[in-house]
Amino acid sequence: MNVTDTVYVKLRRRLISGYYDPGTKLKEEMLASELEVSRTPVRSAIARLISEGLLMPGEKRGALVTPWREENTADVFTLRILLEGHGAFLCAQHATDEQITLLENTCDEMEQAFAARSTGWVKKLDAGNRTIHEMLYEGSGSVHLRLCGRHLLEIPQVIGGFFIYEDADIEESLRQHREIVKAIRLGNGEWARSAIACHLNAALERFRRRTGGN
Repeated sequence: MNVTDTVYVKLRRRLISGYYDPGTKLKEEMLASELEVSRTPVRSAIARLISEGLLMPGEKRGALVTPWREENTADVFTLRILLEGHGAFLCAQHATDEQITLLENTCDEMEQAFAARSTGWVKKLDAGNRTIHEMLYEGSGSVHLRLCGRHLLEIPQVIGGFFIYEDADIEESLRQHREIVKAIRLGNGEWARSAIACHLNAALERFRRRTGGN
């Protein structure tokens, strides 16, 4: 992982975990000194984080931490449980063999990335996680569900969990993905729906634990 990616991951992990209070001003010079790097990778990381919505542009080459409250997270997870649960239920009925195979292969790739822990492995897990949750909408066959649900996956505060998970959290999440996909492969919609509810409720509790929420 190069310097720019390292700075980006560190700052992203801090922002997702609530390390900085909402509205906090982050200055390039201050972050560069703290992280013992030049201002160039810090500037690049800030630009990426602004594009993801975790930061807002500030004055004089700085940024502001985007306001986000714990109750916002709970609301989003509640909606995801409802919509992704229904998506998983429909996937069990309508997903093509190709779509289910993609889900299974993504599980394989995530497990291999975690086992190897080579350069960029957290980003690979994050990308795989995004693929799985997007496919619950894609494989549902419902255009309206896909349009409504995928918007929730654009909210970075609740989709980047692997950046703040410990090893045990990752292992549990990967097992839950396997259960969801297995239920879909077997055509058991109710099992798939309940597996999603378990998975996302667990993710919400991990987020609360990491950020000090109740």
